[in-house]
Amino acid sequence: MFKIILLALLAVFFILNGFNHFYNKKLLEEYAHKRHLFSPKLSVFAAGGLLVAGGVCLLIPDLLIAGVISLSVFLFVAAFTIHTFWVETGKQEKLIEAMNFAKNMAILTELLYIGFA
Repeated sequence: MFKIILLALLAVFFILNGFNHFYNKKLLEEYAHKRHLFSPKLSVFAAGGLLVAGGVCLLIPDLLIAGVISLSVFLFVAAFTIHTFWVETGKQEKLIEAMNFAKNMAILTELLYIGFA
């Protein structure tokens, strides 16, 4: 029972973050543009969709692995395209991006453990 509650909370985290991509799309598009993504508008929309779909899949036992895979793809891609701390020159920007990169890697590790351990 405890595992189900924790999985539901994790799903809510991803679903809310996905809706945030739609609610704050302009701000996130500017951030994606600053990071030189191919199509910032499409990237933000796709990321939001992956987050919502992946979060919902975490709530459905038969779709757990699909959710883990979609969220893992998002986290991996975001870590290496958005949170590129190694190219930042300012100390504050480098620190913020390094923390977000580490957060993505930690959550990615957690998801892989949930799905495949």
